[in-house]
Amino acid sequence: MAHEIEIRAVLTEQKYEELKKLLPQKFKQVSNDTITTVRFRPKDVRVKYSNKGCEFVCKDEDVMKFSRNELTVKLSSEKDGKAMEEALKRLGFNHDPPWIKEEHDFVCEFEGNKYSLCLQHIRNFAYVLEAEIVCEDNEEEKLVPVLKKLLSSLGCEPIGIQEYRAMINDYIKKNENRS
Repeated sequence: MAHEIEIRAVLTEQKYEELKKLLPQKFKQVSNDTITTVRFRPKDVRVKYSNKGCEFVCKDEDVMKFSRNELTVKLSSEKDGKAMEEALKRLGFNHDPPWIKEEHDFVCEFEGNKYSLCLQHIRNFAYVLEAEIVCEDNEEEKLVPVLKKLLSSLGCEPIGIQEYRAMINDYIKKNENRS
């Protein structure tokens, strides 16, 4: 199972637009996509729809940890995604309002490792830059400071876990009736 370590920075719209121009000049862009994510709780399971297809994602429970295990299963169609959503509802999972985000993904080399940078505009929520590395072992202690340094090198301040969690909870409360 892949082990994902990620750090986020919340951006102003101006910083987002600046990075949207800068990142393709500085790093290799690997994709552009619009993704709709339906997250189910009390666990952290998701059904994601994008231009590339549909997938089921299961992550460790605490959405705000820097490092988590993740399991992804490709679904063959949007119809399968809708069936998965229905199955999760029947199993008693509650779903959050959907997240719709425009995403620009880049790969970069920094201090001897390859990292992913994901520039996101999450509708009705925030502009976010996420720095991530997927590894086999739990290397959080070593890699979290490097990810923070990577974001800082781009003029972005990493957001604290509790502050980001509060933003998510506020989004969910404000958008409960959209789901």
